[in-house]
Amino acid sequence: MSTAENVVQIHSQEDQTEVAAEMIADEFVSVEDLAPVHRDSAERSRRRMQAEISELARRNRWEDVLALCYPVDEKCPDLVAHQLDAPIRSEAAFALGHVNRFDDAIAELKICIQADSRNFRYHSSLAYTAYNSLFAAKNREVFLSGKHRTERVELAHRHFRQAQLLRPDGVTNFYRQGMLYKQLEDKPDKALPLFKQAISHWDKMDESERQDRHYERKNYIKSLYQLASTALIKGHAKAALTLILRCIQEDEATAVMGIVFKYFALGKVQFHLGRYNDAADALRFAAQQCGRQPKDFVCELLARAYLALNAPARALEAVEQVPEKARRPYFRWTEADVYCALKKYDLARAVLLQTAEKDNRGRHKALNRLARLEYLQGRFEDAAEFAQKADAFFRNHWQKPCAEALFMQAVSAYRMKDVAEARVKADELFELDPGYRQLDKLRQRLRAVSATEESPHD
Repeated sequence: MSTAENVVQIHSQEDQTEVAAEMIADEFVSVEDLAPVHRDSAERSRRRMQAEISELARRNRWEDVLALCYPVDEKCPDLVAHQLDAPIRSEAAFALGHVNRFDDAIAELKICIQADSRNFRYHSSLAYTAYNSLFAAKNREVFLSGKHRTERVELAHRHFRQAQLLRPDGVTNFYRQGMLYKQLEDKPDKALPLFKQAISHWDKMDESERQDRHYERKNYIKSLYQLASTALIKGHAKAALTLILRCIQEDEATAVMGIVFKYFALGKVQFHLGRYNDAADALRFAAQQCGRQPKDFVCELLARAYLALNAPARALEAVEQVPEKARRPYFRWTEADVYCALKKYDLARAVLLQTAEKDNRGRHKALNRLARLEYLQGRFEDAAEFAQKADAFFRNHWQKPCAEALFMQAVSAYRMKDVAEARVKADELFELDPGYRQLDKLRQRLRAVSATEESPHD
């Protein structure tokens, strides 16, 4: 080799050594960024895939979305290699949620959060997926119970809170967490402030902000509706009336909430305020919007409004709008009440017996109605038997005595002159609910009987 060639080789080696010495390890910029041809290719691939996913999602073709990109590690190795996979994982998770594969969706979103822990969308999506899985379980679309359900509730709350921290002026995550408390945990007290926050955040936005965040308006409307419902649960009927009227007005042009539900809610609030004519007006209007087969819950409350207006014939008309096979247990209780108001006691008895046989959750309510019906017809032994069955069912399901069943057992025993049994049941009821209606009068009667029994004979 010539001297010149040696010099070139030495300089070449020195240049390589110099370049290698200047490279540093950095989390933001890599050596590959000096000649990013492969990364640029991966970026283009990601954009193409997101566009395809967007088009498929627009047409609700969730299985096709998954066929395109899931599992992400197998379908998109170039994106994984260049750490560009998180957006695709997020899209895959959304599709997985739509086909009720919630565990897989959550796993993908956890990887996204690991890659970008300050990403609002990922926390919001994970919270929503967990929340959605709980509703699916409630509707018996998937199985989720015990410890697994408790963990899923905690997961939803944790990521709702994180999303709220990242976007403290938002609407949707406050609304959804409120629904988690109200509908899935039966904690209206905790739901109330979250619905209020969602509404307050929308109210504070100017018109430009509302246009930018237009997608949150629907959850503002839903928050008004749910806050009205929660206020009514808490006994604040006047506040609920203001809120549901505002919901109806705000939603007039957009129809986010179905008109049946809004006017049913209005009727329910008016009913609780004792404004039965107004309640009937709202409920009739709701029923008219239902089509040929009105929603059973609308007609049931309409029937009760007519009963309150002493119009049992009209109440029966409301009942008959719903086919018999579509009448759920709570509907049949009201149906029996209507027959009683019409003095058609045999029909009421038949309805209640049929309902008690089929209802595996609220059977005690039909049995207690049967106990009252038998009692008022002077059949005290039958009344006591129905009340005993109601109490046994209630204790078996809720591990405590049933107040109404105890009272009916006590008064039935009293009428049958079984004072000892009447006293036992009345004392048990007093321990459970000392203010129970008519209990004080019954106890007075029992004390009077005891005093007579203990007085000396002439």
